[in-house]
Parts: sequence; structure tokens; C-alpha cells
Amino acid sequence: MATQVDPGPSGPSDEIRAGQAAGGRLLTARGLRTRATLVGAAKLVFAETPFADTRIADITARAGVANGTFYTYFDSKEAIFREVAADVLDTMLRAPRRDPQVGERDPIRDIEHASRAYFQVVVDNAVVARSIEQLVPADLAVATERRSTVVGAIKRADRWIRALQAHGICDDIDPWTTAIALQTMTIRVAYDHLLPHAGEAEADVDAMAQTVSRIWARTVGLEKVATAATTATTAATTEAM
Repeated sequence: MATQVDPGPSGPSDEIRAGQAAGGRLLTARGLRTRATLVGAAKLVFAETPFADTRIADITARAGVANGTFYTYFDSKEAIFREVAADVLDTMLRAPRRDPQVGERDPIRDIEHASRAYFQVVVDNAVVARSIEQLVPADLAVATERRSTVVGAIKRADRWIRALQAHGICDDIDPWTTAIALQTMTIRVAYDHLLPHAGEAEADVDAMAQTVSRIWARTVGLEKVATAATTATTAATTEAM
């Protein structure tokens, strides 16, 4: 069985980080509000403008504070972007995996819903997603956060496959390496085909979700499961995607 890769130590928790100014000192209630205003402004600015083209002045102007105020709370543009990136990556990881509007469970439909939800988060955060990919080679903190998100998704898929195997499905595949392959495919579809380059038409999220879900379902043997047996696998699919 393949060994799972530990994503490594993470940085400070969001709760601790959000309560600190540049240099690590704790903030007053007023300072916390100002810092939150800067982060909120940064989310709006980075959602519109790539990281490389964004200036600190753009963020402070949106926040309604002086440029010097920024450095009370953040050492650099990179520092505040890391928080924005972490929030977007967490949203990607926590995209809904089942349709809350549908009571009757269908494992293949749940995979498609999970795929569509993840793809839509990527599309909705297209500018930040591209900035993350551009910064990964040069910024260890962003790279670590992204890697942690990817490994978290792989671990979830690994648990899902093991649950299916406990129900007698797909015993002939290795859960961990299969989870790596399926998640990598899904991520690359999102980044390479759902974020259009200049001059390209936008890809169809629904069509991509349908195709990706069929590949997942076929790989783990769900399409071979008889209708009567599908109900027995429903509990196993709650961890899907």
C-alpha cells in the first residue's frame, strides 16, 4: 500500500494570525477591526487584479486607510495575499459534496455535484486562483498552503475509496494512488481548462463536471454496481470528492 505524504507543518492558525500585527504583537479591538478591513479590501482587489499587478496603494485605497497603516499589520503585499489565498483554497476544499436539495442519495450524482461545486469555486475565484499558481514556485507559504489543500482532498478521496472497498467495490485498486490520480486530474481540469486564457472561450462547467464524474465513477466501479446495490453504497459516498 502506498504511504501517505504528510503535507508538513502548517503556519499559525487563522485565529492566531488574525490577532497579530506585523512583527507578531497582539492587536487591540480597534486594531483587529482595521486589520479585518484591510483583509476584506485585499480580497476584493485580488479578485479583480492579478497579484503581480496589484499595488499596496490599491488595497489601502479600497480599505479607506493610509498607506502607512498597511505596514502596521502586514510586512508586504505577499503577506496579505497569503491570507486571501488560504481563504480561497479552504473554500475549494470545503465545496459542497452533496446536493442539499436532493433527499434521495445517488453516489454518482453526488460525485457530479461535488465536481461541479469545486469547479464553480475555482471559476468564481479565477483571478486569485491564477495568482496562486504563479506564486507557488517562489512563495513557500503559498506553496505549502496549496499543497496542504491538495493533500487534504486526496486523503478524503482515499477514505471514500476505502469505504467503497468495505462494501465489496473496487477491491483491485490501491486507494491512495487512485485518489492521487483522480484528484490531480480534477485539479488540472479546473486550472487548465476552466480558467480560459486570452482569446479562449469559457469552458462549460456542467459538461466538465459530468465528464469528470463519469471517470471517477468508472475508475472505482460505481457504474457496474446494480441499482439494488447502489443503496448499500450510499453511506460510503458521503466522503466523495
